[in-house]
Amino acid sequence: MFLALIAGSCQAQAGLSQEEAVNRALRSRASLRAEGARIAAAEGLKKQAALRPNPEFQFQNENLRPGQTYSRDVDTLAMINQPLDVLGKRRQRIALASDSVSRTQAEYELARWQIAQSVKLAYWTARGAQEVREVLKSTVENFQKIIDYHAAQLSAGAIAEQDLLRVRLEGERLRISANLAAIEANRTRIELLKQMGQTDFAEVVLTEPLALDASVTPLGIEQALAQRFEIKVARAALEQSKTNGKLQDISARPDLNVTYGYKRTQLPDTQAGVNTAIVSLRVTLPTADRNQGNRLAAQAEVRRQQELLAAAEAEVRADYFGAVQEYEARRSELLNSLQPFREHAANISGIAAAAYAEGGTDLLRLLDAERARLDAEMAWTRGLVDYRQSIVRLEAAEGVSQ
Repeated sequence: MFLALIAGSCQAQAGLSQEEAVNRALRSRASLRAEGARIAAAEGLKKQAALRPNPEFQFQNENLRPGQTYSRDVDTLAMINQPLDVLGKRRQRIALASDSVSRTQAEYELARWQIAQSVKLAYWTARGAQEVREVLKSTVENFQKIIDYHAAQLSAGAIAEQDLLRVRLEGERLRISANLAAIEANRTRIELLKQMGQTDFAEVVLTEPLALDASVTPLGIEQALAQRFEIKVARAALEQSKTNGKLQDISARPDLNVTYGYKRTQLPDTQAGVNTAIVSLRVTLPTADRNQGNRLAAQAEVRRQQELLAAAEAEVRADYFGAVQEYEARRSELLNSLQPFREHAANISGIAAAAYAEGGTDLLRLLDAERARLDAEMAWTRGLVDYRQSIVRLEAAEGVSQ
């Protein structure tokens, strides 16, 4: 009954290839949209860094005393103060903000790449579980014919009841395995849809062929280092830290402020006044605070990012050589071990079935041969899944985006 429900639902399922799964994930994942929003935030900070400081307006009265007439005895000042950014601080702030945008964009591309790889791995896990489910479902259906045959033989008195019971027991074992495989296929399908950022978890049929028809040629470690997004992020972080170090050095320079204004001074015991222009220049004197702490912190951050870049490169090298060796080992296992094993098991199963039909062997040998064939088929399927995932890991180690 459980397998019948699964089979009925499969008829209405939509097909899904690996490429479609990745594309849907890149469109649907909320975490990726959140990473994209960080780029917009960095662009806003870059725009803010390019803005010049606002001027200040100052209105001031002098000689305010009791008993005075405001219009006759009080001096009036109106001034505009403008901070000047002419010593390179603004230019370096803009450079730092630009580096921040570059780093954020690199981190966004890294997030896209990581999502694509996780979806690919989940796809092949689910594809393998789907294949196992279908193989066991087909095996259960075919074995039911053997059960029916032995039931007819028992009715005709050609075999002992014990043989029918053995066949039925084997059929129950296969049915239990098929039900468990269906549950596993459903679990891996849900995990795939989760990695794709889906919320409806609709039924799908994974359409990529599970066959030994794909191969890749390793690109080489230098190209992998050039393409890996972790390296791009680490290099962008290093450039950002260097730019911040320059900014902290420049921040030790004096701050300049120019003031231009107007002053009206009332002449004593008269209704007349004198209008005067005011111009001043203020300069901070970096005597105690020369930004020493921030400069030391920036230098330490540069050293830290250099070490992180070296660590990222070492990790990429290990990932790449490990992925190459795994890919070659998986392919060799399929060609030299699992493929001959599968063919031999299928031949033995066919021979045992023919011999049993002719009365040349007993039931136990037939069941053993059928179990060996099924085990070989399961091993072949798992080997293909591992092989396709090794391709995904090798492409990931090389920095292939999709």
